[in-house]
Amino acid sequence: MVVVLNKPNKPNYNQAKVYQPISLLECISKLMEKIIAKRVNIDIDVHKLILMTQFRSRPHHNMINAITTLVHWIQATYATSYTGALLLFNISGLFNNVNTRQITQVF
Repeated sequence: MVVVLNKPNKPNYNQAKVYQPISLLECISKLMEKIIAKRVNIDIDVHKLILMTQFRSRPHHNMINAITTLVHWIQATYATSYTGALLLFNISGLFNNVNTRQITQVF
């Protein structure tokens, strides 16, 4: 079932884009989704399907864990007198900023 709600503070409600469709799932389906997600996460941890350095979308893993791991790697590299490199980038807006002409010329 879908309910259409008005978006607040819009000057003109004659346009379709000022309405927000909301899907109303039954409580049982939401409960089943949580149970399945928890079971999948347990299986991922038990069978080590994702590296321990993967922090996103994993329970009990957060930014503090990522930063602590990064600091550990930096200190370990420094202690062994090896040269290290670190590349950081944010791809949250990657697909919105891709130069499609340049990509299509390559292929």
